[in-house]
Amino acid sequence: MIKDFINDAIKYIPARIVPGIVGFISIPIITRLFPPKEYGYYSLAITTISIFITVTGWISMSTIRFYPAFERENKVNQFLWNIFWSAIISTFSLTVIFVIFILFIKTYIPLQLYFLLLAGAGFFAVCSIYNVFLSILSAQRKIIWFSGFSVWRSIMSLSLGLLFIFIFKTNIEGLFYGMILSIVIVLPLQWNISIKKFYTTTAQIDLSLIKKMARYSSPLVLGNMAAWILSLSDRYVLEFIRGAHEVGIYATSYNITNRSIMLIISLFMVASSPISNRIWENEGEEKSKEFREQITRYYLMICIPAVFGFIVLAKPLFSIMVGKEYLEGYKIIPFITLGIFFLGLQNIFHAGFLFHKKTGYITFAIGISGAFNLFLNILFIPKFGYVAAALTTLISYVFLLFVIVIRSRRIFVWKFPFRSLVRISLISAIMGVCIYYLSNIYLPRNTLNIIISVLLGIITYGLFLFLFKEIQPEEKENVKNIFYKFFLRLGSDT
Repeated sequence: MIKDFINDAIKYIPARIVPGIVGFISIPIITRLFPPKEYGYYSLAITTISIFITVTGWISMSTIRFYPAFERENKVNQFLWNIFWSAIISTFSLTVIFVIFILFIKTYIPLQLYFLLLAGAGFFAVCSIYNVFLSILSAQRKIIWFSGFSVWRSIMSLSLGLLFIFIFKTNIEGLFYGMILSIVIVLPLQWNISIKKFYTTTAQIDLSLIKKMARYSSPLVLGNMAAWILSLSDRYVLEFIRGAHEVGIYATSYNITNRSIMLIISLFMVASSPISNRIWENEGEEKSKEFREQITRYYLMICIPAVFGFIVLAKPLFSIMVGKEYLEGYKIIPFITLGIFFLGLQNIFHAGFLFHKKTGYITFAIGISGAFNLFLNILFIPKFGYVAAALTTLISYVFLLFVIVIRSRRIFVWKFPFRSLVRISLISAIMGVCIYYLSNIYLPRNTLNIIISVLLGIITYGLFLFLFKEIQPEEKENVKNIFYKFFLRLGSDT
């Protein structure tokens, strides 16, 4: 099972690394093309769209959770037929609601934000269907295709967006046009690979199945909406109290971190979820606990050094990545980075709730954490601005982790790797000191020297992992074999 996870995780790497690289490339370009105020409006539009995408997320969640059971019962045709038409109906209905909402608030928002939201409505419509197709590919473990579509979208969204900006002279909403076009191009191919061979016109809408999926995913959707309040509502509070300029600075800092640390975290989530559900369905509780313990150890092994490294490199990284108006945002990177780490860690503890279909408590925990964060934002943002927004988010994520852990241990108890946590943290601290002195004191701040610092950090971290005997012999052999087979048979997984 761990071998399958490592194998899948390696195949998912392009789907996570390439968008991160593209995100890093896009930020220096966008922050030099547009001032913080315009980028702030763009961020508010993206934030608003994410609410509606969250609602349609119930279909993707259900696909990942229920696909193994229907596959075991040889009822994939029926299942995917219902998934597809549920996606079409939900997306169409919410797009209409979204457009009506935009028209209603037109007189209350700046004109530039209004046009951004209209462009965003089109992006929401195509992105919702695209995400459902991706979830089907993930459930089917067609990982090469999953990664391929993710890489295509990240590269072409930016490329086509810049084409609209430079050639067709659009404003920042050209980025949305690029996103829409990049998805529209591949939707027919996604259909062909994920659904076509299973699709049958003789199938019918199964209301009992849809109700079953809704019961499972509705609490998770509400939880994700609460998570939106927890992680994104601070942008609205910032805009209302301090203005779009600070939203732009805060969003830039958050996006730089999110496109690095969060991409690593999401790699664990997307690779482990299908396998985790299969283990629970086919092998039972004890194997699921064993898998959860091992996944947690790997999470700590990858994410803790990433957190240390990103915090240490924040200032030199910002000095070469963003325009001068955005530079001050580096000081909130430690808060954002730690917050995202704790957010990913609490997600690992969701397993028991998902296995036992007790997803309501996840919603409850995220909801009270979101309310707590909103309260702190309203209390401290007026005086401290975007710095308060970053710090209160960190506090709220720690609070969420505490609430989730306390409850989850009552229904699904597995051994947390505390010994690995201590060793990995110590090794990461040593690595961080090496990087700090190299990047902040001995070397001038430029792209090449940051790359040198990162490589030195990776080498230092790897050496100390071996010295502390954190990497086990069978793990080294597994990774070696998987990489060897992966590169030999690249593209054979369809």
